[in-house]
Amino acid sequence: MKDVELRHLRCLVAVAEERSFSRAAMRLGTTQPSVSQLLKRLEDVLGHRLVERDRTSVALIPLGEAVLPIMRQALASVDLAMEETRRCLRGEVGRLRIGVATLALYGKAPSLIRRFRAMYPEVEVTMTVIRGNDRIRLLLEGEIDIAFVAAAPSHPTLTQIPLSEEVLCAVLPDSHRLARAEAIGLADLADNDWIMPPAGMPLHNDIVRECHRAGFEPRITAESDDFSTAFGLVLAGTGIALAGESFRDFTGPHLVLRPIRDLPLRLRHVLLHRQSQMSPTTLAFIATLAPCPG
Repeated sequence: MKDVELRHLRCLVAVAEERSFSRAAMRLGTTQPSVSQLLKRLEDVLGHRLVERDRTSVALIPLGEAVLPIMRQALASVDLAMEETRRCLRGEVGRLRIGVATLALYGKAPSLIRRFRAMYPEVEVTMTVIRGNDRIRLLLEGEIDIAFVAAAPSHPTLTQIPLSEEVLCAVLPDSHRLARAEAIGLADLADNDWIMPPAGMPLHNDIVRECHRAGFEPRITAESDDFSTAFGLVLAGTGIALAGESFRDFTGPHLVLRPIRDLPLRLRHVLLHRQSQMSPTTLAFIATLAPCPG
């Protein structure tokens, strides 16, 4: 049966349903001689006649009637497989593996993921919380498809899609001497202990650089890439921290966020993805970002 093609099966179905070579040819978009040749080829491969022909009509013989449902089922299965393949290529089904850095969970990531789930309900979405340099490694090794991160380092084979940015504020206990100041200078924080993002993160390096510009070396007593952990450490008297303006609602009654008037740093939320070998679901997700400002 290796010489049988879909066109042979479609020819038999068309002839059976139209009961005419000419009408079958019109339905298939070909010529009457071509229909005759296709049907004869099918019969030759099977080694049996399937239709009875005369000058005025054509009809299936009993064997043709017996194989017709099988042919229809085979064609329906192929059509279904092709449609499912097209849906996969459009990113409507499949799997999307998302990495989310803790910092990004407080940005636009949750709402963007919810929107994608609503638009593509048949895509299996898996989530992984990523930390530090794992975000780069997991993307490069193909273990995740996209990553929501804040303060992402650049990489030659990864693309960054900006999502939003926000100013950084000082996180202080409400008993701090500057807790009631409307705005403070970075140098005003020189005599404090600091809770910083982990060493090696771009944000860590940027904060240290700005402290140097303000004339002091920050005394780092703890590191965390989780703002909620940093807030707890501030409450425990471990030191002060920096956080984006959007974290104001998470500070609780005993912490305050105060703007720093001379700190140009911004917390940038971005989506990372590989520049090549992008899955259809990745492309579909990126397409949903088009209406998203910033």
